[in-house]
Amino acid sequence: MIRTGKQYIEGLRTPREVYVGGERVADVTTYPAFRKPIESYARLYDMKHDSRYTDILTYSEEPGGERYDISFLVPKSKEELKAKGRAYRTYSRASYGCLGRGPEFMAALIAGMWESTEWFEQWGEGGAQKVADYVRYVRDNDLFLTHALGNPQSDRSKPSHQQANPFIHLRVKEETPEGLVIRGAKQLATAAPVTDEILVFPNGRQFGPGDDAYALCFAVPTATPGVKIICREPLVPDDRRNVYDHPLSSRFEEMDALVVFDDVLVPWDRVFFHNSLAAANNMRFMTGVAAFSGHLSIHRATVRAALTVVTAMKLCASVKTDVFPNVGELLGKLAAMYKAQESLLFRCEEEPRITDTGTYWCNGDAMSASGLLFPDFYTTMLEVIKRTGAAGLMLTPTLGEFSGDIGELANTYFAGAEDMPGVDRVQVAKLAWDLAGDAVGQRLAHYERFYIGEPMFVSSFYARSVDMSLGRELFDEIIAEGRALHGAAGADA
Repeated sequence: MIRTGKQYIEGLRTPREVYVGGERVADVTTYPAFRKPIESYARLYDMKHDSRYTDILTYSEEPGGERYDISFLVPKSKEELKAKGRAYRTYSRASYGCLGRGPEFMAALIAGMWESTEWFEQWGEGGAQKVADYVRYVRDNDLFLTHALGNPQSDRSKPSHQQANPFIHLRVKEETPEGLVIRGAKQLATAAPVTDEILVFPNGRQFGPGDDAYALCFAVPTATPGVKIICREPLVPDDRRNVYDHPLSSRFEEMDALVVFDDVLVPWDRVFFHNSLAAANNMRFMTGVAAFSGHLSIHRATVRAALTVVTAMKLCASVKTDVFPNVGELLGKLAAMYKAQESLLFRCEEEPRITDTGTYWCNGDAMSASGLLFPDFYTTMLEVIKRTGAAGLMLTPTLGEFSGDIGELANTYFAGAEDMPGVDRVQVAKLAWDLAGDAVGQRLAHYERFYIGEPMFVSSFYARSVDMSLGRELFDEIIAEGRALHGAAGADA
């Protein structure tokens, strides 16, 4: 089925242990820091029921059959792969590319698990079936998941089993006939307080000899007894911001959290593997989780890049600095970065990888290149906004000034070039500040840097796996020419 926004919100009323500032949140649906983000997530659910979007955002397995979010689809043709891309672009546009962890993100990720069910079978009999059953359960109920992949940053120089507290990193405490009892913590669970389920698995090669008890993959409902969600300080502590003064931060802050598992029982049908270093260290690379979720991420990044570059252009045009050659050069380079991002997205879908099972995956080279390049692109985009906006980003009135007693003065002295009213110029500056200066904007920039994992590890893996066949051919030809000349010279001697 496809849920409505109201059904999603009602599901959040299930009691859960969520803490902000040391105090337990009684009802996440009414908590001021969560209310607007919840509304934004609910809108994504409602879009699936809107006749303008239903055929884009959902699919059925047979004509007239039950409809599901298309994020769960395992594409078996280029057309299906591109159909998922259209949905991801539509979702991304609805949040201006500012919701990195909406319901569709984890739906895409566990579709990658679904495509790779046989991989899970090798780590325990029935593993494939457990994964397939879980994905169908999430799909059929249109649930919102978060994931928690990393360990608390206690002593990063030591492996998990050598930490002073053996339970600071999440591990198995004991095995029972009913399932695993687990204790410890995982991070960074974005949107955790307002989700239905939590999926835990290792993100890359985290574990070494002696860490077996820490190597596990499972899922539990967010409201499971013993699951405690400790949130960071809200960047927008209440719901009083409006979309003129804060067009993005007023509704798109995604809460990040540490998830503590305090002797939580995970039933065996929710344990996808445990006590397996090989499984833990290779799940990201040997299954479809990263490829399927990355498809959505590259659409989201492209949408936000488009908004950010045009915001920079409009900001400069509002005060006519865009006519200066040095500013024009900066804006031109931003436009080129956006077009490079757009080109990587195009190659992702136009030159897919087709597996032995007939599944169409995005082009891995292009997707990884985007993940590595876009953080630098985006940092440069924000820096240009700051440099060109200058003091104009710091001195901006609120909507109240334009509608109050000093409205005429505000419109006069905050006016832009070519008779642009102050209320219009300031609105552009407000959007620019939300992207480049506001705390939520800074969190988004930091998110772009690290959401795919530690950049140095991702980059080094990419260097070993990227297709460089043309370069190797050219290199070998040049080396062969030199060796032939050396051989001829030796023969002459």
